[in-house]
Amino acid sequence: MRFRGILVVLLVLFSTSVFGEQVENYNEFQYVEMELKISSDIGVEYLDSDYVIDFIKSDVSFFPRNDERQTVQNLDIFSTPHASVQQGSQEIVYLWQETNGDSLNYGYNAKIKVNNDLFRVEEKIKFPLLKTDATVLTFTRPTEFIDINTKIERKAEEIIGTDDDLYSVVFKVAEWTNLNINYNLTTLTAEAVQPSSWVLDNRKGVCDEMTNLFISFLRSVGIPARFVSGMVYSNIGYDWGPHGWAEVYFPEYGWVPFDVTFGEYGWLDPSHIKLKDDPDSGSPTARYSWKANGIDLNVGSLDIETKEVKVGGEKPGAVVLEVLPVKGAVGFGSYVPVEVKIKNLQNSYLATKLIVTKAPDLTESNVRRVLLEPKEEKSVYWIVEIPEADPDYVYTTTFEIKSMYGETDSGTIKYGNEMDVYSNEFAEAIVESHRERAEKESFDEIAVDCTTNKKTYYAGDVARIECNLENLASNKLTFTACFLDDCQTVSLESGEEEVLSKEYDIATGMRIPLIVEGDNKAKYHYIDLDAIPIPEIRISNPEPAEVNYGDDVEISFDVSSNTDVNDLLIEFEFGEMSYETFKEKEVRTITINTQGKQLLRDIKFEVSYKDELGMKYLEQKGLHIIVKGVPWYGRIFNWIGNLF
Repeated sequence: MRFRGILVVLLVLFSTSVFGEQVENYNEFQYVEMELKISSDIGVEYLDSDYVIDFIKSDVSFFPRNDERQTVQNLDIFSTPHASVQQGSQEIVYLWQETNGDSLNYGYNAKIKVNNDLFRVEEKIKFPLLKTDATVLTFTRPTEFIDINTKIERKAEEIIGTDDDLYSVVFKVAEWTNLNINYNLTTLTAEAVQPSSWVLDNRKGVCDEMTNLFISFLRSVGIPARFVSGMVYSNIGYDWGPHGWAEVYFPEYGWVPFDVTFGEYGWLDPSHIKLKDDPDSGSPTARYSWKANGIDLNVGSLDIETKEVKVGGEKPGAVVLEVLPVKGAVGFGSYVPVEVKIKNLQNSYLATKLIVTKAPDLTESNVRRVLLEPKEEKSVYWIVEIPEADPDYVYTTTFEIKSMYGETDSGTIKYGNEMDVYSNEFAEAIVESHRERAEKESFDEIAVDCTTNKKTYYAGDVARIECNLENLASNKLTFTACFLDDCQTVSLESGEEEVLSKEYDIATGMRIPLIVEGDNKAKYHYIDLDAIPIPEIRISNPEPAEVNYGDDVEISFDVSSNTDVNDLLIEFEFGEMSYETFKEKEVRTITINTQGKQLLRDIKFEVSYKDELGMKYLEQKGLHIIVKGVPWYGRIFNWIGNLF
């Protein structure tokens, strides 16, 4: 049967996708354990038979150390032939004093655990920095590749403006670099690191160059920053590769990571393995020296292999997201502002990337980065463009958002031909008014208390909102109060109260803001109008749709619902099915065995269930199947059967 064939295909595809799926990123895991192998060869070419080797040495600075986020669980150093090895804080030194072979092989195997931790800066640090720790002064000076010129200084000042919060300053510089420098793996930038001045002029580069410019901007205004190199996982190729990022010094807190290529500020995903930090980006990962006569050396590059060994469970959320479409029901071709509220759950600064993962067309990029102060709540906005569609139907579209830490939320917008159409100019004006209000002080002098005539509504109901406004100030206040864009002026004496009311036709769940605004102050109060659709149980898709009168047949059909229902009972002449809960979009396929002659009459169903509010429903339904090859007496018997 066709539906069974489709079911088998879907199951096979699902199994393949689960077990063969590549990891997109490690952002949501508590930790990642990785194995890292780095090795290289030094080829020895003997030019004279009476050669003399005093020593051959390799100083490797590219290796993992313990720090606040990563722990080196094992570091196994090897060499062939055996070398004398000394491990210091900055280098692993391999020393050969005797050899007669053609090749020296060396390296290490490491196992590293990296925790998915935020770097916590809990209090505002004033900018500019009035005093810099002597131990980090070297990280405020220009270097060969992290250079500083007048153009860099002026651009840094332009980006920062009058901001006096160090974390905000660093965030702005990082975001400008990410948005304005094109990641471009050209031959020029791939084969040799370019200085910051070149990157600013050409507006392109790879991770090293982008990081160079970011550090140059910061150093030009006296903020210590250093270059970090290591390994990181990327979903381009689904593997680890060499990478560069920055660490910025925050007085009283220490070094805080900023990866301007990945857009990770004050936090790194746990696939980052730090192997080295340096004042400049061009220093080698290994240095070679030797004292010998009659030989020549051919130094190989470092071969690097990295793989995941183990991941921790899902990390608890860092933020809370809430999606609030400004209009819940609109006409075709409308532009709808969507507010995304984001709340920082941490007692420290937090920067996150928000990604719109599902939506109709957007008027701008689906990615935003947001900086939040400790426990701060902020709103960002997108404008959704609603498409044209068949005028005989009403559609529902979803706006879904995800943060870089894994949190998600979504909202829905209904659209149809008979609904109001809103222009792009209207949407932009709404967004601008919301942004302006967000910059105002809280209007705490007005107390707001709102009630609704029902807790939950059915589609088609009329909701009535009543909001009591009270003046808590000692003087008279005059202000505007708006349900969405329906505004009125209110004047209240000290202690006086007034009730405002508004009615809405319910098509779907809505969140209505009451905005109280006056004297450069504003207050938002949200009223949730929760709605459920009137349930509709559907019995459809008979397969096959046609049978022969005299055949034994197997018939299947689908049971579905437009919303969640409880205590669903379906009774018919072939048996009954019951479900304690039946979910929206759930589809159950029922199969029966019978004879074609039993299907001359429609299959009759008696369906009972309860909606989410406990309301009971009882319905009669039928399913028609075409019967072919019916003899003359078959229709007579069927007519007689219909009499009873």
